[in-house]
Parts: sequence; structure tokens; C-alpha cells
Amino acid sequence: MKLCFEEFKDDIDTLIQFLTSDTWGFLGVPNPNPEKIREDYKNHLYTGYNSKTFWVISDQQIKVGMIKIYDLQDSTPLFDIRILSKYKGIGVGTISIHWLVDYIFNNFSDKERIEGNTRQDNYAMRCVFHKCGFAKESHYRKAWKDKNGKLYDAVGYGITKEDWQSGKTTPADWKDFKY
Repeated sequence: MKLCFEEFKDDIDTLIQFLTSDTWGFLGVPNPNPEKIREDYKNHLYTGYNSKTFWVISDQQIKVGMIKIYDLQDSTPLFDIRILSKYKGIGVGTISIHWLVDYIFNNFSDKERIEGNTRQDNYAMRCVFHKCGFAKESHYRKAWKDKNGKLYDAVGYGITKEDWQSGKTTPADWKDFKY
């Protein structure tokens, strides 16, 4: 599948329809409500000086996903990726994250790393991080609460500009301190 990426501008109704059309099981709010999406939009959480949102569009011109980049004013931007359920497992996430990394490092010269987080049991996303050159950098025990209050471990991944340029992944030094 070929994909293209189009920056989201002002079509809040399409954004609401997309975000409420599926269940986002690995997120704290798996079924966001339209009022909250509209409020977040008004507060510039999808577009603005600190964030950008992009549609992931298939070669059939279908919006199959979205990527929101945020904390763009910080040295390390973060992102949220959502792929519609019926398009998972066919490489859309991997293609999208490769695009995201290229986009950030090619367009923001001050960014030296990108960070992403997921629940420990989100094996598909963890595989995408690995395929895209991200290194596991953190593991937070019982840090991610689901809609029912159950706690899961959270895992953090990062990629540096240096690793992106070299095509190599440098792992974190987990034994940097002797106890």
C-alpha cells in the first residue's frame, strides 16, 4: 500500500468523525467524545505553534490514520499515532513512523531526538518502534491506566538524529551505575 501524508488544517468535523469512528484500545481514552476533541482543537492541541497533525491517506484516497506531533517547542517532540483497526497489520504504522521521523529531522534542524511511549502490552507498536530504529529508553511500572482503572507498565522509545542518519540503533546504557 502506498501512503501519502497531508497536514490537517481546520476540518474539525472530519477529525471528530475519524476519532470517534473506531476504538483506540491502547489509549487512556479509547472512545473520545466529540466535545473533548472540539475543546482540544480550540486549545491548539492539533494545530498551532506546538503541534501539527497529519492524515495518513491510502492510495485509494482513504484516511486510514493520523499522526499528531506535539511538544514541538521542546527539544524532544512526542507523537500520537492512530491507525484505523481495519488497516492495522499491513505496514501502515511502520511506513507512517518512518515518514514522521524523516519529516521531523528534515524540517526541524533543532531536534536531536524524537520520543514515543506505549503500553507494555501493545506489541504491535513496540515492533513498529523497533523496525523504525527506535531504542527502548524507559520502562515505567504501573504507569498507564486504562478506562477501567487497570494499571499497565508503560514503555518509552526514542530515536536520535545521529542514529537516524547512520541507520543504526544505539541502545541505552542500562548498566551505567553499579549498586
